[in-house]
Amino acid sequence: MGYELTYWLNEYEHQFTTQVVFYKGNTQFTEMKGSKRRMQQWDKNRLMAYQGSLTHFIRSVYAGNTEAEGFVVNLIKTIPYQDLNLYIPAYTDTTSIHSPSAIVKLINGLYAQKDNALAASQIVKAEQWLASKRDRMPYTITLAAPDRTVQVYFFIKRSVVSDQVAVYRFDVSDTAAIRYIQWETAGTIIPDQKALNRISGYESITPYQRGQLKVKLFYSRPLNTNQFVTKTGDKKFLQFNDTWQITYTRERKDKEYIEENALQNNDSGYQESTLSMTGPQPVMIFPDGYYTGTYSFITGAYWSYEKTDKMLPLDFKPAR
Repeated sequence: MGYELTYWLNEYEHQFTTQVVFYKGNTQFTEMKGSKRRMQQWDKNRLMAYQGSLTHFIRSVYAGNTEAEGFVVNLIKTIPYQDLNLYIPAYTDTTSIHSPSAIVKLINGLYAQKDNALAASQIVKAEQWLASKRDRMPYTITLAAPDRTVQVYFFIKRSVVSDQVAVYRFDVSDTAAIRYIQWETAGTIIPDQKALNRISGYESITPYQRGQLKVKLFYSRPLNTNQFVTKTGDKKFLQFNDTWQITYTRERKDKEYIEENALQNNDSGYQESTLSMTGPQPVMIFPDGYYTGTYSFITGAYWSYEKTDKMLPLDFKPAR
C-alpha cells in the first residue's frame, strides 16, 4: 500500500483456551515514493483496505450512517443450551391469524371448550387489544400443560394498519421463566445449526455438563447502531452487549481468506466480521475512527484476517 511501517510492540498475549490474541503497540507510517503508475495502484489498494475495515465502521457509527456506508449489523447471542426454549418458540404461526374471527377460533381451541367463561374473557381482551391501533405490546395467554409445563402464547401485531398477528408459543418449566422469554425477537432468531448438531447425548449427561454447553443465536433482524451511541457534550460513546456480526456488502471475501479458513468455494460472499466489547463501560469513539482503550473491542472473523497488512494511518481519507 506504499507505506513503510515502524512498529513498537509493547504487549502481546495469546490465550490458548479462548484463541484470543491481544497486542498493543505504536505505529509510524512513512510514505514511500514510486512511479505515477505504482502510486495509483497504491491508492487503489489503500481504498480497498479501508472499505469495510474497523476504522471505516467506527467512522460510520460516529457519523450515524452505517447502512449508507454498506454495513449491516446483526446480533449474535451466546446462551446456555438448556435455555434455548426461552428464545426459540416451540410453535409459530405467522400466516393464518389475520382477522378477529381467527383469534376467536384459536383461543377457543386453546381452552378446548373446557372453560368457556375464561375463554370468552380472553377473547374479549384479545379483540380489544387487536382493535387498538396504539397498543404495540404483545397480548399473552398462559396455560398449564398436561405434562406440568407452562405454555406461554404471545400474540404480536405485525402491522398497525391491518389485523395481521403472529403467534408464538414458548414451553417453560415454571412461570418464573416467563419474564426471560425473548418474545420481541421471536421469529428473527436462527440458531447455529452446526453448534446444535455437535451436541449429542444431551439427555445422558449431568446437569453440570448441560450447564456448560453453549449455543450461538443469530438474530436476522438488523440492528440500528444509532440506538447504541450516546452523546455527552461534544463526545460520543458506543456501548452494546453480546456480539455484533458486521457484514460489509460492497466487497467480497478475499480468495486467500477463503483458502486459509478452508471455506467452500461458493462461500465467497460478503465480508463478515464480529465485534464484541471487553467490558461494560462505554467506549469513546472519534470521527477519524479512533476509540479509547486498546483492548476495548475484540474483533473476529474477517477483521481478524485483515490486520497489519491492511493497516492505515488514522488520517487516511478515501478519495471519492
